[in-house]
Amino acid sequence: MKRILIVDDNEDVLIGLERTLEDAGFVTTTAWSREEALRLSDKGPFDLLLIDEHLSDLYSPMLERVLRVAQPKAVLLLMRTQKAPPGKRSDLPDTAVCKWDHDEVKARVCSCLAA
Repeated sequence: MKRILIVDDNEDVLIGLERTLEDAGFVTTTAWSREEALRLSDKGPFDLLLIDEHLSDLYSPMLERVLRVAQPKAVLLLMRTQKAPPGKRSDLPDTAVCKWDHDEVKARVCSCLAA
C-alpha cells in the first residue's frame, strides 16, 4: 500500500483528505504543524507528501526542503486554497492541487502514484 503524509493546519482539510484518500486505498498519516510533520517524516518512507502552501507555523517551502531531505523518493504535491480561473493561464506549478476539491486531489494522487 502507498503511504501519504498530509500536512495542513486546518483540521477539516486533514479529516476530509484522510477519509478521501483512505477510501481510495492509501495509508495516510496527518500532521497539522511543522513540528509534527518533521517528527512524522522519520517514521518510515512515504510515497507522497501532500503539503499546504500556507502553514501558520512555518513558511511551506522551508518545510518542503526539509521533508525532501528526509523523504527524497516521495512525490511532492502542494495544496493551494483556490483553483486557477478557467480559461486563464495558471501560475500554479504542475505539482499544485486545490485542497478543497477532494476529487481533484484523489485523481492527482492516484496519477502520481500509479507508476
